[in-house]
Amino acid sequence: MIIIGPLIRVALYNAPRMAIQDSAAMLKRSVKAHQEGDLVAAEAGYRDVLASHPGNVDATHYMGMLCYQRGLLEKAMQLLGDAARARPDDPSILANLGLLLRATGHNEHAERVLIRSVQIKPQQAEAWLNLAQIRSAAGRVDEALACYKKVIEFSPANKRARVGLGRQLAATRRFDEAATILEEGLTLDPENPELQLELAQSRDLAGDHDQAVQLYRTVANRSVDLRARALALLSTSQRKHQRPATALMSARSATWADDGSPQAWRALGQALKESGRPAEAAEAFRKAHAILRTPGASQGEFRLDMARTSKAKLRHDVEQMRYLVRQEIPTAIDLAPLVSDYDALLSTIPARIPDAQTLTIPDRARQRIGPYYNRCVHYRFTPRVRGSALNPGIDSKSVSNDYKQRAPGMTWIDGFLSPDALRELRAFCLESTIWYDFEHSGGYVGAYLQEGFNCPLLLQIAEELPRKLPQIFDDHLLMQMWAYKYDSRMSGIDMHADFAAINVNFWITPDEAVLESGSGGMVIWDKEAPAEWGVDEYNTYDPEQQKRIRDYLESEGAVRIVVPYRANRCVVFNSDLFHKTDDIRFRDTYEDRRINVTMLFGTRDADRRGRRN
Repeated sequence: MIIIGPLIRVALYNAPRMAIQDSAAMLKRSVKAHQEGDLVAAEAGYRDVLASHPGNVDATHYMGMLCYQRGLLEKAMQLLGDAARARPDDPSILANLGLLLRATGHNEHAERVLIRSVQIKPQQAEAWLNLAQIRSAAGRVDEALACYKKVIEFSPANKRARVGLGRQLAATRRFDEAATILEEGLTLDPENPELQLELAQSRDLAGDHDQAVQLYRTVANRSVDLRARALALLSTSQRKHQRPATALMSARSATWADDGSPQAWRALGQALKESGRPAEAAEAFRKAHAILRTPGASQGEFRLDMARTSKAKLRHDVEQMRYLVRQEIPTAIDLAPLVSDYDALLSTIPARIPDAQTLTIPDRARQRIGPYYNRCVHYRFTPRVRGSALNPGIDSKSVSNDYKQRAPGMTWIDGFLSPDALRELRAFCLESTIWYDFEHSGGYVGAYLQEGFNCPLLLQIAEELPRKLPQIFDDHLLMQMWAYKYDSRMSGIDMHADFAAINVNFWITPDEAVLESGSGGMVIWDKEAPAEWGVDEYNTYDPEQQKRIRDYLESEGAVRIVVPYRANRCVVFNSDLFHKTDDIRFRDTYEDRRINVTMLFGTRDADRRGRRN
């Protein structure tokens, strides 16, 4: 929102009195036209004022905001900068300059300017809102909450502030507070679809499914702009409550409402996956991925994973780009300048900063690498292989018997993939720039089914494995799939169990990369997570909960089983068993990074019910 306040006393040097009055009248008419949306008349008036009196700060200020509205950002920055230098303590000018700086990605400078603006005039709701959004995008939740509350204090009906505050409160599981803020907003504006949609999500997360569904449908019926998002969220809610047919229809309706919505396509992919249609699901995920991760795309520019980084993430990306250049991949020809920009950013991060610590990318660096950072610069097409992707020599009966004998379910298979499948999958993982996930304490990077890790070869492996081992997999469907790529000495994933029935983990880095024989694989304990534990208890890396897991395993006398690393070894086990990545010591080159692939089949609750019956 542009702040156009009352006219301030005009300083026009030594102009004649009549000229001053004429100029003030012209400026007043131009501001009125600007406020009414007549940008042509407003621009003509501002130009007339500035032609007669180049030192008119108000005309310079408002002309700068008009340029901003028209997308002339460089000219807007020049004019607003001139206005701010001429009148450095004008809160409206500072607030609008902060808005422009934020819009052009200069968040650090924007924050400084906005702080100065609200220090001079605290009642500026729009300035507080921009501060809240900057801090929210940087992951500074408490600071963002405080700013959103300031907006509501000075502008109770501000729906953007209530939506933002409700979203932040719900993200921190303060559902009742979120609902209160949103319901207060709806008393002021009962038909507001944005507030209704945010309230629906908060109610959904709090477990009030019926009210959430009602609100999702209300928004979908009444708001064309929010219809796709409301239907996608409705589909997600329906899936969680075991209504697959209606979830699929809601997701399809979301894509019909807006075929450019990555959220709609992802909802469709999830619904198809849980309906046992993985190939169709992958196609929907690919559409969402293309919309969100194509270099230069605007859809994801405000996502945290595109505004933040770490030393470990940057090193991985630099190594991968250099690898692509060495392989003479056609799409990588122009990556050399980008590698230099990444190296320059890495060089500015102090040595004392841990490799895995996440940092906000500085404004100047983001201007250079932003269109490419955490985007799909290159995707290696990797089709199904001829014949079977699995080693035809796998003895299904022997593997199944071994799994059952190691109660409550564990075995491993050496020589898991066929040579062609192993070679092609390894090339896919080394070349494809889909390693978007990096916010892990161990510093490893991850790629997921929903965002690029879904080539036809992976789907072939996931399809053939249950057919090869029906006594283990029964009728469990593929529910999730990912890969993690590690540095040479990174710590791996700590103790956890998974919300699934069967875990499949296999490793594809050559054995020659391992520096310490007998390590680098995984550790599994032979005790299941307690049935009454929730996912935030058995699948979390919180230090206190890790201690609770260790105490539980010790009290149960759990046996620790180490499965050493071996290339093309696949470990299959009951997802309820606690497990962790073993210590990692691999050679320090890009090609020698440890890569593990994980596939999850079935769900935890369904599997436990099946075993009880």
